Amino acid sequence: MNAIDEVAKEMKAAGFTDGQAEALARAVGRLQSEGVADLATKADLKGFELALKADLREADLRLQGKLSDTKAELLKWTMGAIGVQTIVIVGAVIALARALGG
Repeated sequence: MNAIDEVAKEMKAAGFTDGQAEALARAVGRLQSEGVADLATKADLKGFELALKADLREADLRLQGKLSDTKAELLKWTMGAIGVQTIVIVGAVIALARALGG
């Protein structure tokens, strides 16, 4: 005897007619089997986990590349600013020396 027949038998014992009990048992069985088909298995979840980890690693590598590019750009601008400041200071010192010693 399968699960549907057992449910129908319980319904009949509870006072349902044969037709009601069998229809309800079939409906419950169908809902249960359809509902189970939509559930994720452990294998499904493992596949999603592996895909997510791969996506996160790829995003992390892209972010690290962007950070490296940003660091290089900042270093370039900083060195340029230091160079300009150096020229301004040397020019100011020369101008001051000329004005005082002149």
